[in-house]
Order: sequence, then C-alpha cells, then structure tokens
Amino acid sequence: MTRARARSRSAGFTLVEILVVIVIIGIISAGVLLSVNLTGRDRELEKESDRLLGLVNYAREQAELQTREYGVLFHEDGYQFVVYDARRGLWREIYEDESLRLRRLPDGLDFKLVVEARPVVLSPTGDPKSQPTEKRPQAKSLKDVTSLKDATTPGRGLEDDTTTLKDAKAVMPQIMIFSNGDLTSFEVTLEREGAMRSVTLAQDEKGQFVEKPLVEGKT
Repeated sequence: MTRARARSRSAGFTLVEILVVIVIIGIISAGVLLSVNLTGRDRELEKESDRLLGLVNYAREQAELQTREYGVLFHEDGYQFVVYDARRGLWREIYEDESLRLRRLPDGLDFKLVVEARPVVLSPTGDPKSQPTEKRPQAKSLKDVTSLKDATTPGRGLEDDTTTLKDAKAVMPQIMIFSNGDLTSFEVTLEREGAMRSVTLAQDEKGQFVEKPLVEGKT
C-alpha cells in the first residue's frame, strides 16, 4: 500500500505544485513586460523626433535654395515653420509647402526648448498669445482670391502682389533659419509625459542638426 502511494506521487504533480509553477511563470512574464516597457523602444517618440530632424534639415535646404529666411515656432504640443515675407516685412505661416505646415504632437509627448542656453516657456498650439495676428482686409473680389491661389502654387512668385497671402497669420519664430543655412543656437527635447524618456535634437560641432541618443528617465 505504501509503495502504491509513492508510485502515484512520483507519476504526477499535485494541484499545489502546479499553482506554484503558474505563479512563478506569471511573475517572470510580468518582469519581462515591465522591463520592455521601461527600457524598450518608444516608436511614437522615435517617429516624431525623426520627422522633426528631417523637416528642419529640409527647411535649411529650402532657405539656401530660395535665398530667404525661414524660422521654426515651437509650441508646447506642436511646431510649425514660418517664412519671412520681405515685401510685407513680417513673418508668416507657410501655405505653399504642405510639409512645413503646423504639426501637433501625439498625446503624451511635449517639447522643452532651450535657445542660446536659455530655457523658453512654450504655449499650447491653441493659445492666441503664441500666434499673434495682424488685421487685414478680407478678399473682396475674384481677383484677390485668384492672386492668393497663384501665390500658393509651386513655381509661382510668393511676393508678386501685396494682396497675396493676406490671410496668412503673422507669427514670430523662436528659431531662425538663415538664407545661408545657418541656425539659431538651440536644442529642443521631445519628451514622453512623466519624463520617462526623451530625445534631444541640436547642432553638433560641425553645424549639422542631429538627433542625440534616446535617454531613459528615472522612474
């Protein structure tokens, strides 16, 4: 009888033993998932930082090709590129190039900006204080509408007529992109909410605008 019981025990596991194994597997799995969450890739953060890097370098190329000044206006939750309108003597939004339009960051991401070693307080994209405008007369004829359309068509002059782009908002950028491709000295950090991780973009010693390695925050 004693030998039969010993054989039955050695033939399989008890319910308690199975539950203990399940608990151990669960703990290990949770640890792996937590580790990936804390130190794994943040694809959304990487995507947005790569996009900003590409757009700034693209705007530098356009500034040199067109021999005109561009700029970048950062918001707390987005950014936009602007251009200097020499005829009207003001900075304005860009309507001629869709790639340089206003872009908002996905929820959970925000910017930290430092210009010439000084932190800059950023406003949300919807804050009127961050987007000052000037008063202008509205289009009163088909000619005015046609002029606006022609000015925003690639290959057409951007400042051929004082009535063109009259509805464009006047804005003042924090970052200058000069006609020779030079930039205002700055660095911008794209940060995950709670400072979990961040990516900083800035100029290197050679004047190239580059993306620094992702930094994991303290949790």
